Amino acid sequence: MFSVPVFAQNKSRMIEMFETLSHFPNIIMMLKNGENTVDAHSLMGFFAIDESLPMELILESEPDDSFMQAISKFSPAIV
Repeated sequence: MFSVPVFAQNKSRMIEMFETLSHFPNIIMMLKNGENTVDAHSLMGFFAIDESLPMELILESEPDDSFMQAISKFSPAIV
């Protein structure tokens, strides 16, 4: 398992993150914050997440460079 901290300040950024992740349908991933864990490919799940709390993107395996580059705008820790 591999995890990446991600941040979205508002629902608009959450939708942008969802659209970015939807470009990677073959990667099994979950989005977690607090007690909530949702399928990262589920738009309904995204709206169940509180964007004001810290979030973690949990992946089944280590992602490739193209995935990390795509989500870099949601994770300031990724260079």
